[in-house]
Amino acid sequence: MCLQYRDRAASAICEMPAVRCGDRAQRTVTVPTTTLLTRDSPVPLMKAINILLITIIGISLLMAGCVDNELTSDQIKQQILAHQDSVQSFTCNMIMSSNNETMVMNYMYKQPNMIRMEYTEPFEVVGQVMVSNGTHIWMYDPTENIVRTANIPASAQTNRSRDALFLKDLADTCAIVPTGVETISGRQCYRIAATPEDAAMPMTVDVWLDKWNWMPLKIETYQNGELLMSMEYQDVVFNVDIPNSTFEFEIPEGATVERTDEAEAPKTMTLEEAQAEVLFDIKEPAYLPQGYEMRSVMVTPVSASKDGVVLVYTNATDENMLLAQLTMVQLVESAYNESAEPMVSLEGDNETITVGDGYNCTMTTMEAQLGTTVVLQWNDGARDYMLASSLDREELINIANSI
Repeated sequence: MCLQYRDRAASAICEMPAVRCGDRAQRTVTVPTTTLLTRDSPVPLMKAINILLITIIGISLLMAGCVDNELTSDQIKQQILAHQDSVQSFTCNMIMSSNNETMVMNYMYKQPNMIRMEYTEPFEVVGQVMVSNGTHIWMYDPTENIVRTANIPASAQTNRSRDALFLKDLADTCAIVPTGVETISGRQCYRIAATPEDAAMPMTVDVWLDKWNWMPLKIETYQNGELLMSMEYQDVVFNVDIPNSTFEFEIPEGATVERTDEAEAPKTMTLEEAQAEVLFDIKEPAYLPQGYEMRSVMVTPVSASKDGVVLVYTNATDENMLLAQLTMVQLVESAYNESAEPMVSLEGDNETITVGDGYNCTMTTMEAQLGTTVVLQWNDGARDYMLASSLDREELINIANSI
């Protein structure tokens, strides 16, 4: 811009500093302006013009360099998938709340999937540590001075973070609706509501995604409109230099070491193969919720003296880990022995109901991190049954009545 005032006009060049959009520096913009002089003193007219120019150019740069606050559901999914591995490391305080209980942990993460968590609240768990270097895991309880350790199976090892896997599941299996922009831990976040498309129960997950790297900084899970669980990262610092030695655990002197991977995990088999390994007739439910199918069959010890069969049903695919957790139905059967110890009484709200052909059944309702879990326990004189799921109790009773 060139403005002249009589013969006393003099031009000056004003350089605007680099405008930053979040963490991204934009180009430096040079704005030619003119300072107007009179015989006595400079006239401040151009000061106002300069400020106006800088403001207009700054707003234009911000609009061009940043993602719009008002995103569509498809744009959000695209951004989630594009940024799911953008964070290479971070440190934070993790706050988890469920059932009126809150746990606080110092949390560190570094790719590939190295984790260290140290519990600081409540006092019952202060000092407990969980460390993983990606291939091995250690869990230390200082009150008992016990270290539980295990190798991570090759099939479970991954270069993807838990947050990245969670976001991919969210994008693949949920209907996502943007609900605004809010600040979490001093950082601007997109807030979204994600609803599993094939879930058998009303479930909503609210997620606050960091505006610049799209990492979830806060997650709230709701069932039937009631808050079940929340998780929040506070005082988070991204892409910090964390030594790999942080993710190794030195066994404290005198600690007892227990290996938890020494026992071979039950192998999945067909129903016919399982039937050949047990002496009782395996019973299947005639009724399942719509879309449910048998996922797996396993033979596993249910006591020191007998084996049982575990039947798992779900309406989720192998890739949809979130839905698989939320909708799984497990049925455990074993041979009934009248002289054996009665079934274990579970912690929770217990009541006695009748299922099948008039069999007395103990129904236990337990509050868990992912929602309410209902467990039914009964016998028909030939088999002991345990049926568990997070489905509504009416659905679980319908399944039990059909066995």
